Amino acid sequence: MTAKSSYIQTILNNFASMNIENLRLFLNEDILYQDTTKAVFLDQVESIFEAYKNSGDTQLLIYTGNCSSKPCGNCGKKGYRFLGNNSRNYLDLLFETTEDDITDIFYCRRFKTHVELDKLGVRGELEVNLDEQVTYEKTPEYWSKVYAANKAWSEIITTPPRVVNFDELEYWIERNEVTDSLIGSYDFTEAQMKWTRFSTLYDNLRNIRAYISNHLDEFKQANLEARQIEKEQDLVDWILKYEDIHESSSIDFKYNWIKDKQRYKLFPWNPLLLSDPIFDETFSFFKFFQEHFDDIFVKYSAYIDEENLILYNNGGSSSFGVSHFSLKYHLAYRKAQEEIGTEVPFYLKKRQEF
Repeated sequence: MTAKSSYIQTILNNFASMNIENLRLFLNEDILYQDTTKAVFLDQVESIFEAYKNSGDTQLLIYTGNCSSKPCGNCGKKGYRFLGNNSRNYLDLLFETTEDDITDIFYCRRFKTHVELDKLGVRGELEVNLDEQVTYEKTPEYWSKVYAANKAWSEIITTPPRVVNFDELEYWIERNEVTDSLIGSYDFTEAQMKWTRFSTLYDNLRNIRAYISNHLDEFKQANLEARQIEKEQDLVDWILKYEDIHESSSIDFKYNWIKDKQRYKLFPWNPLLLSDPIFDETFSFFKFFQEHFDDIFVKYSAYIDEENLILYNNGGSSSFGVSHFSLKYHLAYRKAQEEIGTEVPFYLKKRQEF
């Protein structure tokens, strides 16, 4: 085994085992990784390792590949996909090497493995924040923001993930309102900073708290009515009654949760476990809606797939004042056609296209 392969293999082995201590020991101290220092780069890597572990991964599977983005100056450069053995979440890194050393490691957004991989989870992102660049000046005010954000983050995102009830969620939001104000509330147009992960989380959880608080009574009523549904028309009426409430939630909250026994795992990379009767009511509503909406929508959609695609590309607007993604739209369209003597067949839309 050559010196080159031995060193590179050592680094890869420590990525595979998520051994951050050995990476701090063995990686070359004297070069920049992704335009930042080794220490900052490995802090980012450590956060990703923690996210893997929180998702149940015990090791990372390694697959070779290269950058496939033709407009990118890194196109063709070689690297590796690090795939969680349980979650199948993944991270793509390019490795620049000389004959006997690694000269850079950096994140790739358009990575293609040499073998086809299916059932992938969530792609991880290793981004160097503005304040992690070597030229960024760090003031005492800056460090006070970083400290406050990290403290708030570590209270709720832990390894292993902690279980939080609704009261605890509310308490964390209220307790850290001052921290959010100190930093400045989340703004996706601003440069990423060390506190951005807190700001993003705080914004998400504050919206979740408000959404549940505003609709909890409706969730309870909807779940009660769902248990009394007997006919298809009952189900159609139920969906029509509650689809606006369903759609008013964030995409992350609607679709990025997994039920684990009596707990609900939220966020794929930095999981938070939610558990109490309030969350039971909320996620029972989502589960029932999502289990039944597709069947009804496929049957009553008034357009063939090509027409739905055209509407999608035009933003989904409609003359009925609601999105063409809603059941309300298609039932209103059908009624309008019936009034002028035109019958619209059922099942115009193919399920796999929805």
